[in-house]
Amino acid sequence: MISKNKTKFLRSLKLKKNRLTSKLTIIEGSRIIDEAINLNAKITEIFYVSKFFDKNKSLLTKIDLNGIPHDVIELKDLKEIADTNNPQGIIAVVNIKKYLDSKLTVTNENYVILDQISDPGNLGTILRTCAWYGINQIVLMPESVDPFNLKCLRSAMGAHFSFKYINYSDYDKIISFLEKNNYNILCSNLNGSDISKISLKGKWALVLGSEAHGTNMIFKKFNNITISKKGSIDSLNVSVATGILLDRLIN
Repeated sequence: MISKNKTKFLRSLKLKKNRLTSKLTIIEGSRIIDEAINLNAKITEIFYVSKFFDKNKSLLTKIDLNGIPHDVIELKDLKEIADTNNPQGIIAVVNIKKYLDSKLTVTNENYVILDQISDPGNLGTILRTCAWYGINQIVLMPESVDPFNLKCLRSAMGAHFSFKYINYSDYDKIISFLEKNNYNILCSNLNGSDISKISLKGKWALVLGSEAHGTNMIFKKFNNITISKKGSIDSLNVSVATGILLDRLIN
């Protein structure tokens, strides 16, 4: 059975400063944990209510086959740690040091740069969309929400663990890196050129901003792109726009 000190520590991981210090975060729910195991996430411990595995024996088998330590937790303690009002009965502690310590590296792969994305649900959906399209390099600008926020992790449904790089950068550093390594920098902008009419050669970096604030002016000196509008709505949710732009760029 989990100790009081351990319960207190796990509760503390709801705060970004504690996640950064410990380089740990929490994921909750059987589907996300199953996906994280499949993607070789570094899960350090799993805690579950006593009857959880009565209906989830296949997940228990997978946990045991991967040698992941696990222990029972009281439902009242689980509710204090979890980010949902009605948790499914299982949580996992994940070591995120790999991501927090990662550096920008020269690669032939494309980048997605997320600027001022403040809603964790939106960010999680964007990350899952990026994973679907095989994007491995995610850069967040300083005003974006913490990608290891529990709500963001839940929204992404395990997609975080498919990336090679997911970390913050500052504006000057990322632009210098992209220019030095000959990336086509594409900035999403309502007044940009229609993405379907853009012809690209070589690797690219797609910059996406929030629906409310757009992207920082520093990016707008590069190639500005947009999605051709047919209706009367004045903007798209950034997670929806991400999917459309990636589909046009990749396919």
